[in-house]
Formats: sequence, structure tokens, C-alpha cells
Amino acid sequence: MNNLEIAWVFLEIADLLEIQGESPFKVRAYRQAAHVLSELDEEVAHYAQMGRLTELPGIGAALAAKIEELLQTGSLAYLERLRREVPAGLRQMLALPGVGPRTVRTIFTHLGISTLEELEAAARAKKLRALPGLGVKTELAIQHGIELLRSRPSGLPLGLAFPAAAELSEIMAQLSQVQKVSLAGDVRRGEEMVGQIIIVAAVAPADQDAVLKTFQAAPYVRQTMRTEPGKTTVLLGIGLEAALITVPPPAFACRLCYHTGPPAHWSALVKWARARGFELTPDGLRGREGELQLSSEEELYQSLGLAFVAPELRAGRDEVELAARGALPELLRPEDMLGDLHLHSNWSDGTESIQGLARAAAGRGYAYIAITDHSQALSIAHGLTPERLVEQEKEIEEVRANYPHLFLFSGIEVDILADGRLDLPDDVLARRDIVLASVHSGFKQDRETMTRRILTALANPAVDILAHPSGRLLGRRDPYAVDLEQVLDAAQRYGKILEINASPERLDLGAEWARRAKEAGIKLAINTDAHDARRLADMDWGVCVARRAGLTREDVVNAWPLERLREYVRLRRERAYANS
Repeated sequence: MNNLEIAWVFLEIADLLEIQGESPFKVRAYRQAAHVLSELDEEVAHYAQMGRLTELPGIGAALAAKIEELLQTGSLAYLERLRREVPAGLRQMLALPGVGPRTVRTIFTHLGISTLEELEAAARAKKLRALPGLGVKTELAIQHGIELLRSRPSGLPLGLAFPAAAELSEIMAQLSQVQKVSLAGDVRRGEEMVGQIIIVAAVAPADQDAVLKTFQAAPYVRQTMRTEPGKTTVLLGIGLEAALITVPPPAFACRLCYHTGPPAHWSALVKWARARGFELTPDGLRGREGELQLSSEEELYQSLGLAFVAPELRAGRDEVELAARGALPELLRPEDMLGDLHLHSNWSDGTESIQGLARAAAGRGYAYIAITDHSQALSIAHGLTPERLVEQEKEIEEVRANYPHLFLFSGIEVDILADGRLDLPDDVLARRDIVLASVHSGFKQDRETMTRRILTALANPAVDILAHPSGRLLGRRDPYAVDLEQVLDAAQRYGKILEINASPERLDLGAEWARRAKEAGIKLAINTDAHDARRLADMDWGVCVARRAGLTREDVVNAWPLERLREYVRLRRERAYANS
């Protein structure tokens, strides 16, 4: 066994001990030992042969004996005993996205739940949200995760697939035999649904089998699905397949580009290369004078006379021609975002106070945020009445005084009722700094009715932003029946902003419709719809959608400075009320 494989054994032991409620010092000792082993420059077997295991930081006689047993037998009796003691159902819970041993112990201790079936029933009965450290979002995520594990879906939302992909990639990068490693495929392109995780690693041919074997033993790999020369495919605990492709180092740049895809982009590159006297294959780029030595993808594109095409832009449309003309857009970056215009506090169904949201936003370096709690029709979310909005405004003003470098917009997410009317009187909405309008009920209306409903709301002068325009929940709920062509036409006509909802379960608008909105001259906002402070980090998922749509800072209103955004909203409303 190599260092990483032994480290993973110790991490599993730590998880099982934490579930059992063992001393945190003992749990920490195993985690620390795992960290030490994974960071070693030499193989731990060398230390064992020299009798120097206990010289390693945090490795005492007991841990050294376990390392010796693993090196000699490939297994560990202590781990097998723990696996027998901890119910299999509890260990299965660790495969659920976002569920760690502490959460598993909390659920087991408070509810006596030890199987996935019992856990699903408790989630459906809304029993998990009241447990310490959990909440509504965690409860819903657990319920959805169980459904995904059972259904073996053809794909997972990017927000669920990426953390697992990134962890696997980082694990491979730690192996001494791996010279370079990168994510490829759907994840690298930022596709909203990921069909398979693909990782490309540059490995000398003599080391490929050992690297593939280690990959198969990675944490939470449930089973090896397929093996072939230079490639192995495994099934992860999240219900998604992951493939590791090992390639000779000289072929890494071309193989990475090929496996990043999509096929249409690769075909366009091959055609472009051929027209200029090159032969491009997954194994390399050959010119008139022989094989070119490429150290990176950037060199590949440069050798073909092209500007580098960001993975998110690779779609097989016109990106190669744009790259040839130097006309690719300067894509939006996460650091370009200056604020978040869709946040929920504990005045409705959020878990964070306005003060807490402000603190988190200031920590991210934002210039502004908008507090946009639900309106009164959404009673399940404790939606705000006009009277409660007045009270909330007082608190917003108090928090503003505490954060002189962070402006708080006093906003609302108003419900679009079944007939297109808004859930609050026009005079109440007119006093809000930012008004988002969205559909939260009646999802099964027919296409004509739903479209008319949204168009009616967009005609209201008070509405600034249409939130999560299609209503989809990735992998869980299809978009409602709505003619988005007509929605875009109305947004353009009325000067409305369309939202890219950055919540990883939504990513709504999707990239294709966001691109069409840009082409129509419609401005967009990327918002997290966060219900707690941690979710402000979801902004990155929305930026990923924007990059796939080819958006720049000019296209996204909350990448603008505060005064420009305020002036834009003010002028939009003036024109809207003048024309109403």
C-alpha cells in the first residue's frame, strides 16, 4: 500500500470513531496521521524498513503498528472491527453530499436512525431541520441525495459533482508518479449537469497501472466499473461515475484538450489545424517539421495561431473563428462580482440575521447586497406583510450604519400570483430599492397561462429583476411550461433585468438562455438566493454559467460599481412609470 492508501484507511477510522462518539483527541490523532502520511515526500514503507515510523510527527507506537500491518497484509483488523460495530446504514450516509461523521452522529444520537430508509422518512417528516447544526436546506439536501443514490442518475448538478471531482483531482496530484493532472469533460467546461467526472493525469507509462490502482481505492469509491489500458472508471458514493485517464507526459496538452471537449470543439480545432498544414490528434500536434513539444493547452492554441479558448466557451459554435480574430469576450470572473441582489434573512425563511448577512458580505469584499425576503403569499416561508416590511426597514437602516463600506438595498422577492398580479400593493413595491419577482406556486399551469402570468408581472413598473425565470431544480424539477422567447422579448421591451440564480440546485437562467439574453441587449444579475451566510459562496456557480454564456462585466449589473447600479435602477423605473 502507498502513503495515500494508508492515509485513507486512517481517515475512514477517524470517521467511524467520530460516529461512535469517541474522544475528539483520538479522532484528531488519526486525521493528523493521515495528513502527515499524505504529505510525505518518501514512501512510508521506507520509514518502516528503517524502523523510523515513530519519528514521523504524530505517529506513536500504536499507529506505527497499524501502518506495519497495512504494509504487510494490505488490510487492518482494527478497521474491520469498526466496520462491524458501526451499522452499515450509518456508513452509507457518509456518501450523501454534505454529510459528514458529525452530522451522522447527530442524527443517530437524537433520532436513533441507522438506515437510509429511516433517514429518508425523517427528512420527509421534517424531523431533521430541528436537530443541532442542521436546517431546512440540509434536510432537503439529504432527501435529494438519497433519491440520487437510489436512482443512479445519468448526471448530477455541477454543484454536487464538482466538489467530488476537485477532491479526486487533488488526491491524484499528491502521487509522486503524477507529473500533471487536470479535470476535463463536463466539469471543466462548467456544464450545469455533469454526466461523468473525467480526470486526465500525465504519468510515465511504467507508473500508469499503480496510479490507476490507487484511484480505485480512493475514499467513497463504491466499485470499479471498467478498466482498460491507461483508463479506469469507478462509481462514486454520490452515484456518479468518475474516470481517470493516464497519458504520457508529452501528450498531456492535446489529451486534456481532447477530453475536455465537447467533440464539436475538438473537430473544429482539427479542421482548423489541417487547413494550416498541421495534423492534430489526441496524442499530439505534428507540423511540417515534425512533432511539436507542447507543455500546455495555451501552447497548443498558440501554435495554431489562436487565442486561448476558455473551457467554458468551448461549444463548437464560432469560438475558434473568434479566437483567430482575437475577438473572444473578456469573460466575467468571480472577483468581478461586487454584490449580491437576492438574499433571505431570518425575517422570512433564512437562518441568518441581516447583520450576519452584512458581515459575511463585507468579508467577501462586496460593495452592496440586497435583502429580498419573501412576500406575504408565501406563508410557509413567513413572507412579509407591508407592516412587517416597515419594521424590517428599520433594522436594515441600523445595520447600514454599522457597515459604512457596504450598502444594503432594502428589497423584496415578491410572488407572481396565478393571474400575474403581484403579491404586494404597487405603492409598497415602489418604496423598495430593489424588487425581484418570481413564481413559487402553480407550477403546472399550461404554457400559455404561465407565459401570460409572467409577462403580466414584467409589465409592472416596480419590478426590476425576474428571479429564477424557468423555475427549474436541476435533477429534481423540470422548468415550468413557459415561452422564454416571449419572456426575453418582454424583458427587452420593459428594460428588466433577468437573474442567473447561482444556487447550485437551480443555475437558472441556464447558459444558453443567458447567452440569448446578452445578444438581445438584456442585462443580467447573478444572485445566490442565499438563505444563510455560507451560501454567499454559491456566487461562483452563477459566474460559471455566465462564462459559458460569454458574459462580461458589462452584461452583469452586480459587477458594476454601486453608483452605476443605483442610477441604472433609478432611470429604469422613471421610464417605466412614465410609460405606464
